[in-house]
Amino acid sequence: MGTEIAQRLAEFTHRTRLEDIPQGTVEFTKGLCLKTVAGMLRGSMMPAGLRASNSARERGHAPEVSVIGSGFRTSLWNAVLNHAFFAHASELEDDRFGGLGTCWDITVLPVTFTFAEKLKLSGRELVELSAIGLEVHARTCLFYPQGYMGMTVIPGAMGPAAAAARALKLGVPETVAALGLSMSSPPIAYASFGTDSHYFESAMQSLQGLIAAELAQQGASGNPDIVTFMTNLIGKDKVKPEKFLENLGSDWFLNAIWIKKYPCCFYMHRYLDAFLDLLATEKLVYEQIEKVRVHISQVERCCDRPDPKTFDDLQFSFHHSHGVAMIDRDVNFSHISDAARDNPRYREARAKVEVVFHPEWASAYAMGTPAQLEVMLGDGRRFSREKNHVIGSPTEPLTMEQFKALFVKFTRDLLPEADLRWTVDALANLERLDRGEVEKLMHILVRTGKLQ
Repeated sequence: MGTEIAQRLAEFTHRTRLEDIPQGTVEFTKGLCLKTVAGMLRGSMMPAGLRASNSARERGHAPEVSVIGSGFRTSLWNAVLNHAFFAHASELEDDRFGGLGTCWDITVLPVTFTFAEKLKLSGRELVELSAIGLEVHARTCLFYPQGYMGMTVIPGAMGPAAAAARALKLGVPETVAALGLSMSSPPIAYASFGTDSHYFESAMQSLQGLIAAELAQQGASGNPDIVTFMTNLIGKDKVKPEKFLENLGSDWFLNAIWIKKYPCCFYMHRYLDAFLDLLATEKLVYEQIEKVRVHISQVERCCDRPDPKTFDDLQFSFHHSHGVAMIDRDVNFSHISDAARDNPRYREARAKVEVVFHPEWASAYAMGTPAQLEVMLGDGRRFSREKNHVIGSPTEPLTMEQFKALFVKFTRDLLPEADLRWTVDALANLERLDRGEVEKLMHILVRTGKLQ
């Protein structure tokens, strides 16, 4: 059964064309491109991203392709590793929840956008291989490894491998081999959350997918039996082989991805959506608020950081995210900085946030319990909110205009106004761009690094 799954996924990867992809999925794929490109740009300028790009410069690889947001050229492998690292370092990765396995755009799209320059792809080709890679990723990371050794995203390189195989125009047998070669990719360890190793782990999956496709192109073989692999890894009771291929080509699983709107851990996003809605609805101002109490399960405890010291802490702190939100009505990259960490007003706001851990909330997976928060005012009034999904989930999807607004929100201080507007429109209409226009897009994204 496992090898049949790989065969069918390889056939899907090889044959699917833009006209086979539902228009809604095309639009959503472009929305994910807007988000991930914004993440790569922003992440290239974060401290973690700068460390990665400095390391890449020092390696002195052959100048095959450019590095987005960094203004230098390096090898294809180096560029993919850096782009994937940047995309996650920004904490703008989009994901899937509801008891399903992790599904990240940040492992697939750094591969496809790097190939866009390397192979001089058209916008149509870029959308095709992005949607294909995301769909294979969504299906091969379908099962949530509940409690398994504190790990997730297993095996995460098959989607990137499919995207790379399609970019390299591999045949079906070679694509099957690429999927097999990519299968034993490094898992993501929960212990790494809030550290640079979290970004490195996901970036290595992107690189492994690329290497797997290149090895398959040279005739290398791999065992593509994903059923046996997953069964041995997380248990037979957690793997349903028929789900891998269920309605393949008609029901696009990538559409289940949830969208991040703030550059901080996803575990806080439902709380922030609820909090910002409450502030707006009740017309509350900072000075009225005495306390904000957030109620969490075991899953969210990695974000209980009342006294953040590092950039990573700032992006994984309920206290900081809700503190800045109650003052500025948003969370953006201006809040992820040394200045924001040390700002006396934000320090005061953080002290108003209380995290209450509920060990009795037995959650088997992320977002498995509702996000609950309370706001207490100085005059004795109390308000509460509860939210199950983020704004940007399939339950409350974003429009293309909202995706475009997020790109502007995250990059408006990085790109000149004319380039910003052109880039937003280009990504929103990606399938219509010819090769020259894609080349222009990549040139804009690369030269942004000169603004640092």
